[in-house]
Amino acid sequence: MYPEEVAAALEQLQAHYRDIEAHPEGSNGYVFFAVNRVTAVPVAIKFYFGAPGERRHDEPNLLAQIQSPNVIPIHNAQNISDEWAFFVTPRHVGGTLDAVIQSRPSAHRAIDIASGICNGASAIHANGLIHRDLKPANIVSDGGIPLIADFGSVRRLAEGEADLPASGHSALYRPPESFETGRYSLLGDIYQIGLVTYQLLGGNLPYDPMAYFNKKDFKEYVELSDDFQKSQCQDGVIHRRAASRELMDLRTLPPWVRGIAKNALRSMTHPNVSQRLKNAADVAAVLTRVRADTLDWQWADNVARLELADRIIELRPTANGLYEPLQAKEGLFRRIPSTPNAPLGALVAQVV
Repeated sequence: MYPEEVAAALEQLQAHYRDIEAHPEGSNGYVFFAVNRVTAVPVAIKFYFGAPGERRHDEPNLLAQIQSPNVIPIHNAQNISDEWAFFVTPRHVGGTLDAVIQSRPSAHRAIDIASGICNGASAIHANGLIHRDLKPANIVSDGGIPLIADFGSVRRLAEGEADLPASGHSALYRPPESFETGRYSLLGDIYQIGLVTYQLLGGNLPYDPMAYFNKKDFKEYVELSDDFQKSQCQDGVIHRRAASRELMDLRTLPPWVRGIAKNALRSMTHPNVSQRLKNAADVAAVLTRVRADTLDWQWADNVARLELADRIIELRPTANGLYEPLQAKEGLFRRIPSTPNAPLGALVAQVV
């Protein structure tokens, strides 16, 4: 099932770790979860392949250089053969950011998570590195704190260079310029942070590339028989959407995500790099302003809920598609006086 060297190493690791289990979403190698027999700390063990050479151990080497509360630390690294090695990091049971997005975090929590990602990206960039694959699957949650966890696509900028070859991973998160030039700069990471922030705030970003097809795209796609051509077609549609600013549908954001937040998302993901926010520190500063302008609404099932110092407001869906405005000041919810049922957006703007 696994290469001989990996299987042998797993056998030896049994002396130090228990409950070793394969992680089905591992990429660029094999990932296992386990628990340290001495400390009882859950860990992730990643085996990776590479021919001998100075770049073989890029991922653990780069991880070890970065000290940030928003970048996952590395515990240990070892060679197991001329071609295989592994490294150990903490395992965070909160899962990846995909799980956080699916839980629909409150507005403030979403912005705080995005700000944490900016902090981790700043530490990466300060070391002369570019991540190139900042997406929810590569960011884990530790008690609500985001940790950039996958460094398989990270590369170092050569002295005097502003960009490097684009990563081939995650077409959905590739910035438009990398499709066009095959190159990737720090501004590509900013673009990816913008898409992730959009998702955290409640924006819809389907992972199925077919969701971005129009009728003409479908017609062309079904005429293709080669899998590579089909993949290229899917990537082309995503590129076209990204380049025309149609990848994000800001209409899918909840109504408490106001104009300042939408403008920030547009600035982070602008297809023209000269008009994109320039660095992670700029993004963090903008997100601070967005947080101050945004009330901390959240979804509780299908109810929009806002907890204020003096009361709790709930906007509850009705059978006719409108929402009923209620508030509780001493534990009992009552209808908000002189406020009829209305669409959600109208009530969000009216009840506070």
